[in-house]
Amino acid sequence: MAVVVKYSIRLFLQNPGFTITAVAALALGIGATIAIFSIVNTVLLKPLPVSDPNRLVMLVTTGVSDTGESESDIDASPAKFAHWRAQSSVLQEVSALLAGVVNYTGGDAVEQWRSMQVSVDFFRCWGLKMVRGRTFTREEDSPNGPSAIVISEGLWARRFASDPQILGKTISLDGEPHVVIGILPETVALREFGPPPEVFVPFQLDPDSRGQGNYFKVAARLKPGVTLAQAKERLQASVAEFRTKFPETSGEKGGFTVTPLREALVGDIRPLLLILLSAVGLVLLIACANVANLLLVRAAGRRREIAIRAAVGATRRQIMHQLLTDSLLLSTAGGALGLLLGYYGIRALLAVNTADLPLVGENGSAVNIDWRVAGFALAVSLITGIAFGLIPALQGSRVDLNSVLQTSRGRSGTGFRQNKARAVLVVSETSLAVILLVGSALLIRSFLALYRVDPAFDAKNVVTMRTSLTGPKYSKSATAAYTIRAGLEHLRALPGVAAAGATCCVPLQGGYGLPFEIVGRPAAATSDSDGGWSIVSPGFFDVFRIPVKRGRTFTDQDDGRAPQVVVINERMARQFWKDGDPLRDRIVIGKGLMKEFKDEPPRQIIGIVGDVRSAALNVEPLPMLYVPQAQLLDVQNAWFARNGPMAWVLRTRADPRGMLPSIREQLRQATSLPVSNVLSMEEVVSLSTGMQRFNMLLMTVFGCAALLLAAIGIYGLMDYTVEQRTQEIGIRLALGAEANQVRNLVVRQGMSLALAGVTVGVGAAWGLALLMQSLLFGVKPRDPVVFLVIPVVLSGVALLAVWIPATRAGRVNPIDALR
Repeated sequence: MAVVVKYSIRLFLQNPGFTITAVAALALGIGATIAIFSIVNTVLLKPLPVSDPNRLVMLVTTGVSDTGESESDIDASPAKFAHWRAQSSVLQEVSALLAGVVNYTGGDAVEQWRSMQVSVDFFRCWGLKMVRGRTFTREEDSPNGPSAIVISEGLWARRFASDPQILGKTISLDGEPHVVIGILPETVALREFGPPPEVFVPFQLDPDSRGQGNYFKVAARLKPGVTLAQAKERLQASVAEFRTKFPETSGEKGGFTVTPLREALVGDIRPLLLILLSAVGLVLLIACANVANLLLVRAAGRRREIAIRAAVGATRRQIMHQLLTDSLLLSTAGGALGLLLGYYGIRALLAVNTADLPLVGENGSAVNIDWRVAGFALAVSLITGIAFGLIPALQGSRVDLNSVLQTSRGRSGTGFRQNKARAVLVVSETSLAVILLVGSALLIRSFLALYRVDPAFDAKNVVTMRTSLTGPKYSKSATAAYTIRAGLEHLRALPGVAAAGATCCVPLQGGYGLPFEIVGRPAAATSDSDGGWSIVSPGFFDVFRIPVKRGRTFTDQDDGRAPQVVVINERMARQFWKDGDPLRDRIVIGKGLMKEFKDEPPRQIIGIVGDVRSAALNVEPLPMLYVPQAQLLDVQNAWFARNGPMAWVLRTRADPRGMLPSIREQLRQATSLPVSNVLSMEEVVSLSTGMQRFNMLLMTVFGCAALLLAAIGIYGLMDYTVEQRTQEIGIRLALGAEANQVRNLVVRQGMSLALAGVTVGVGAAWGLALLMQSLLFGVKPRDPVVFLVIPVVLSGVALLAVWIPATRAGRVNPIDALR
């Protein structure tokens, strides 16, 4: 075996051009495959960083959408949480969690810390062990219980210099004293619910709450011996009990279920990863076909050597062994190089755009080489080596000594009939390239369609940042409104600021949905309808240049002492006032949903504004309700402050980046609070299309690689064919054939292969395109433009690849060829 390997290595070193070309092609194909598999491994295969992850589940509400399709909601309400905690026959350690921020007010300057509200069973549910101290007691997690907190190990080191006496100390959060009772190490699993929390506070949910507002998440563990199917069956059976206890939900459809933590985190990303893995598999197949063609050419050149080896006693099995060793050495070298290229390539890509892929960590930090990736690389290398080496080994080992020695200069395989294997490989890689290019073109057109979507607001020169208005100081709506008004006055006084406003929900970053009733209409008319709900200040619509279609928007006079008002969007006006006038009607928002909306008064509709895409560019505008912040009830103001910081939005007359220090200083002077999450609206728009851009970029890279490899394959076959048929071409020219006739002959033969591959590829792509439908936006899977342009492009590239050796064939000197 060692002798065989040494012989193969010596042959490779004697032919560096062939070796480098083959290894480079394999490294490209294997590297791309490993890159995608490393993501698949991280997202779908690697064990989650929690104890006994198979028993950890998320509680889910199922339902039916307006279109009749099933849907699920991972957000939960206090009433559902209490109900799920009672399902002790199948669940244990049911826990609630909600990510947010708090203001640390105990230092020289106010700091904003990332927080998470958790219920008492949270730490046991997630299997988290304290570095020091303890977790919450049930008393601390009860309404109005003692103010205790757990801090992260990172915060303990950064802010408190790892003070060993920190336990039992009182620190001020949001202006209220809290006692530090424990220190928790950072856990990777919680990153999927937001940035790593720095401080944990007890949720203190009322176990008797009838609140139906879905705004936090619930996790639990299956009891030992309970299967997932049993838990699902029990939860669904408990729906009737829940509806009886809360008759206001009796009209809702769907039920309750559990889903494994990984499934909840991964969501609908699995089909995308499988499509990308299939696509990169096609690139690998094309690379294999290319290298197989190279080995066939090399085997044809070694026919005399192989014939002589057979003549002196080598068996066909020994010859095949030698040829397969050659291919395995090439694939191993290509695999080793591909492992490095794939790992560093995907890390570089994820550092630029993670596309919000779950579990990959910040900038792809969780994507690494473990035994699965290394084993996959080894398996792919070995299988690849056998796959592309088998045909050349079978063909190369089948030689006849007499025919080889009688052939002039050892030339053989001079026509396409003698090059059937190589022709089939070229047709195959061309057809695979068509499939990949069609997929790439569909994603490019989809991204361009998404990019052309009008978000219905002007993002240029708009910047957003957030401040948390929490604590006793801001418990009253009037106080929060005064602070916001003071902040906006300071911002509007800055030179260069054209408009300023505040909101709970920045466009494209999602928001709240609340039920509503139109006063004077039967409740059933809107019983199944939710409207998008946003808190805004005067100036909000001016910042985003959202047009006012009718009526007016808010002014500073729309405060807590003025009549209650609301502004709706055009979509809502069209949907619920087909024949009437919305400006004559009043709306009651959130009635019966939760205690914060118990005393919500009817609001007069005073204006209709243009539709804005609030969730994402690929989601149609929803019916929207805009409420002035100054008219929130005190309980509403406190609830929304706890569950999300207020966003400041500014429009400047020039690029706002140079003004950020001044903006921060003005807000500090006006509010004495820190700001965070500073983003331009152009960045917000870009982030909202991150997944589509990631898909397009990867598929474009794969498509270009496939196009390049296919062109090299066609060129290589035609170049070798011309070189082998030099004598025949010389005879044709000596007998009077024109150079352009010879050139056209080679072009016809090469393009016949390319067009055959294009035809097969278009047919296959036509059938497979429907699998990509879930990834597309604004373009049909069988888009006629794509299916017309891609064959033309690939045919043009193939013509260029054929034209070069064809031109060389027309320049053959008959005398030299016949010599």
